[in-house]
Amino acid sequence: MDDFSAHLKAVQKFTLFFLSFCFFAWALLPEYRAYSMGLIVGTCVSYINAQYLAMKIQQLTKAVVEKTNRKVNLGFITRASIALLTVVLVVKYPEKIALSTTLAGLFVVQLATLLLGIVSNSRRK
Repeated sequence: MDDFSAHLKAVQKFTLFFLSFCFFAWALLPEYRAYSMGLIVGTCVSYINAQYLAMKIQQLTKAVVEKTNRKVNLGFITRASIALLTVVLVVKYPEKIALSTTLAGLFVVQLATLLLGIVSNSRRK
């Protein structure tokens, strides 16, 4: 589980770096503020979903180790609902937040997790 925690910490660092880049773009490029805000909103929701999934994986691991018969799901409906709620919010305010970059931002943390996992595995070999 230490490897899992270290991986989550690396994803968190990458996400915070990416968000700081987006906030700088929002501050320095006023004509692209809607696009920057879309990336910010999408990445924040993506990070929340990733943390929720990590919590559910830890619950599942604990249930397997303790050999309980309690059913544990991974919360797909909850995570999909949060993403859908984000899209509804963005559609309501299209002049402030761009839908295209919000949708792209929803995948940032998942792609970062994938890439950091590949790098981690290649270093171990």
